[in-house]
Amino acid sequence: FYGAALDGSEALWDVDFSGDCAIIIGSEEKGIRPLLQKKCDHLFQIPQRGKTQSLNASVAAGIVLAERERQRRAEG
Repeated sequence: FYGAALDGSEALWDVDFSGDCAIIIGSEEKGIRPLLQKKCDHLFQIPQRGKTQSLNASVAAGIVLAERERQRRAEG
């Protein structure tokens, strides 16, 4: 399980999405619930500049899925 979290220890770009995976995007207001965060093998963040701390959940999902697809295409 891969979870997108504001306090994630890895940057999205450093996560290896090869193989099967489930990606969890939390709610816009509260993020991923603590119990579900504990079940994640990886917690990552989407690096952002400026004062913005969070993204709309659908925007975050689109960014994460685009990165996963980029990695898959690079694998060949």
